[in-house]
Amino acid sequence: MESEARRDAVGSIEDAIGRFIRSVRTSVTESAQAFAPDLQPSAYAIMGVIYAKAPVAPATIIAATGMDKSSVSRQLRALKEAGYVTAQPDPDDRRADLYAPTAEAGARFEAIRASNRARFGATFDEWDEEEVVTFAALLDKFTGRRRES
Repeated sequence: MESEARRDAVGSIEDAIGRFIRSVRTSVTESAQAFAPDLQPSAYAIMGVIYAKAPVAPATIIAATGMDKSSVSRQLRALKEAGYVTAQPDPDDRRADLYAPTAEAGARFEAIRASNRARFGATFDEWDEEEVVTFAALLDKFTGRRRES
């Protein structure tokens, strides 16, 4: 049987995660607007995968973002037409293209990302290092991600 303290803690976690999700959505929308006001936030998420894994195939983007194939294709086309990514045939599968950021788009993406990390990192200014490391480990455990040593 679950204790009242545990039940209350789980409820508190649920509420905090809801606030966190809303905060992340706002941050992604603001970052997407800073990157390219004419693109949808989903294009910014796709740009994040391209930036991190370039050159990258659409299948990898789909797996990383959880978006459907048609949405990814549409946003890749918009990113390419806007000059933010390049596409080259995949040497292993000539039916697919591999996407990479242009130099300018990569620099713009990195600047936004650095600004976000600095702003987000300031949240932890009053935490000691052990608390930050423990929090990161607990978040990884919660999301099922294994930390690399």
